[in-house]
Amino acid sequence: MPTTPTIDVIVVTWNHARFVEFMMEGLCRVEYPRDALTVHIVDNASADGSIDAVKAFIAQHEGRLPKTLIYESGKNLGFSGGNNLIMAHSTADYVYLCNPDASFEVDTLKEVIAVAESHQNAASVQSMLVLAQDTTKLNSVGNDIQFAGFGYCRGNMDPIANAPTEVRPISYASGAGTLYRMSALRTIGLFDDELFAYHEDLDLGWRMMIVGYDNLIAPKSILYHHYEFPRTISKWYLMERNRGIVLLTLYQIPTLVLLLPGLIAIELATWLFAIKGGWADKKWRAVSWFFKGSSWRYISKKRHEVAKLRRRGDREILKRFVAVIAHQEVENGFVTAVANPLMRAYITIVRAIVWW
Repeated sequence: MPTTPTIDVIVVTWNHARFVEFMMEGLCRVEYPRDALTVHIVDNASADGSIDAVKAFIAQHEGRLPKTLIYESGKNLGFSGGNNLIMAHSTADYVYLCNPDASFEVDTLKEVIAVAESHQNAASVQSMLVLAQDTTKLNSVGNDIQFAGFGYCRGNMDPIANAPTEVRPISYASGAGTLYRMSALRTIGLFDDELFAYHEDLDLGWRMMIVGYDNLIAPKSILYHHYEFPRTISKWYLMERNRGIVLLTLYQIPTLVLLLPGLIAIELATWLFAIKGGWADKKWRAVSWFFKGSSWRYISKKRHEVAKLRRRGDREILKRFVAVIAHQEVENGFVTAVANPLMRAYITIVRAIVWW
């Protein structure tokens, strides 16, 4: 008789007290055999009473919750470090990452496990993310990777009627609500701690594809997510630095050479965007990170580790990427009418040349 796959659900909080009840009610609601499910809540030194709110909820609703363990890190480990704290020691078959501003539906875990168990080559299976603020709209039906290293939610703000009905491959799974196969993580590695936050799920999904695994969307597994694109200027340092790290560590060298003209053009456009947006200092700080010897030692080491595990070349990887920038928060008339058509033409030529 087959055994029920075990799952460690991981929630990393950082100043998310206002969402604690929403998130915890989802944990109470989700149906999965309790002896196969453990919830791990990691608090990254929140200053708003997040962990106290979690403890208060557990005290009032302990009988309704799965087994729930609390970890107080004592400092902000970032999204990468907070999740790695649990994944590094997990003995479960799967880990499910749930954002602290997200909430389960009754069948969320059953449906995502069903897809993973029937697709053994899947290293990650993302739930369909629905906007909690307006449940008639989608947040993500899988995330896309643009060839210059930008990542964005496919389907964000689309009507829920547009959602896929069948399991299908995606570029990478959003860390907001995704099941990871632990046997794959033990082969590939966990989140890159250096990335801290932003692009860490893109980096992991890309590495999964390089090693030969697939990333899938499970459209019947629903997770409600209070998604808002962060508008703070401080985010741009990590986003731009991490985008550069991912490009330099995961592309093969001949591909980087071939993409160089397009990457330079996009870099110049990003500088203009930074100046206009008032975060040119963050952009310069991100670029300056690559002037350090320690940065290049880290990049060289990671490239070597990825090369040892590579099973798919960039010819196959590029087929899974998109040419255009289509994140609704940064689209404008120039991008839609001029930049995107040019990038489509450019990446079509690159794909035709890459044979490795």
